[in-house]
Amino acid sequence: MDILDQALELRASRQPFALATVVAVQPPTSATPGARAIIRPDGSITGWIGGGCAQETVVSQAMKALEDESPRLVVLSPEPSAAPSRPSVVEVPMMCASQGELQVYLEPFLPKVELAVVGVSPVAVTLAQLGTLLGFGVRVCDPQARAEEFPTADELHGDLASFGASLSERSLVVVATIGQYDEDAVAAALESHAAYVGLVASQRRLAAVLDVLGSRGLSAEGLARIRRPAGLPAKTVLPSEIAFSVMAELLEVRREHRGLASETAAAPEVAEAVDPICGMTVSVAGARYTSQREGRTYYFCCAGCKSKFESA
Repeated sequence: MDILDQALELRASRQPFALATVVAVQPPTSATPGARAIIRPDGSITGWIGGGCAQETVVSQAMKALEDESPRLVVLSPEPSAAPSRPSVVEVPMMCASQGELQVYLEPFLPKVELAVVGVSPVAVTLAQLGTLLGFGVRVCDPQARAEEFPTADELHGDLASFGASLSERSLVVVATIGQYDEDAVAAALESHAAYVGLVASQRRLAAVLDVLGSRGLSAEGLARIRRPAGLPAKTVLPSEIAFSVMAELLEVRREHRGLASETAAAPEVAEAVDPICGMTVSVAGARYTSQREGRTYYFCCAGCKSKFESA
C-alpha cells in the first residue's frame, strides 16, 4: 500500500503518527527526494528515508515531534551550519561514512481534539457549528438530536451512558442542556476520561448541580473538575453570544494542550546512547548494532561503526 494511502487510513482510524518526507539530499546518501515514511509513537517505521544513522535520528526526532505536536525540518550534515539556530529546524552532525547531507521534513498527525456537546439547546447547536469551523471533531449527544439540527457534527448519540463511555482524554465536554438533565449529563462526563467538563449554567444553577451530585456520592475531587465556562468578560445574553463565549474558553484549553493526550497508551521514554565512533544518537530499545566491552554495552548506528569499534 502506498505511504499516503496508509496515512489516510491512520487518520481515519484516529491513530497518531508522523509523516517523514525527504525534501533534499546531497550525495552520497541512500535516500532520494520525495521518499516518505510513517513513524508511529512506539518508534516503528514503515517506508524508507535513509538507512543506518539517518533512520535512527529521524525516528528519534519524529517521536519528539509527536510529543510536542510541532513539525520540524531535520538536517543531517557532515558540516552543520554555524549560523544561529532557526525555529523548527534541527541540525544534526552526519558523522557516518557516507558524509552526505539529508533534509527530512517531519509532520506530526494526531486525532483532532474532540468537542463533545450534550444537549439540543440553541447554545448547543451554535457550539457544534463553531466547533467544526475551528477544527474540533464534533460529537453531539441528546435523545432528541437530529441530523438537520447538527449538520456539521461527526456523530450523533442518543444514549448518554454509551456516549460517556466513549469519551477519551482528547474530549472536551460541554453540557448545554440548559436545565434539562444537567446532573445526569455532568455525572456521565465525570465518569469518563474527558480532559475538560464544562456546564453552561448560571452560578446559582451550578451550585444546585454540585449539591445534587454531592448528595449522590460524587467525590470532592470529581466535583472540582466541573467548570462553568467563563469565556469573554463582557455580559452575554443571546444563545449565540453564550456559545461564542464558551468557545473562547475552549480555544484556550486546547492551546494549553489539554485534550491533546494521545488516545493510545503513552509511549515509554526512549533511552538513548551515543555511538562512540561517529557520535550519532542511537535509540537503545531495539538497537540493531551493539557490542560488549568490559561489562558495558555500546550502541552503534550502523555495522560500519560497530566494526571500527571492535577492531580498535
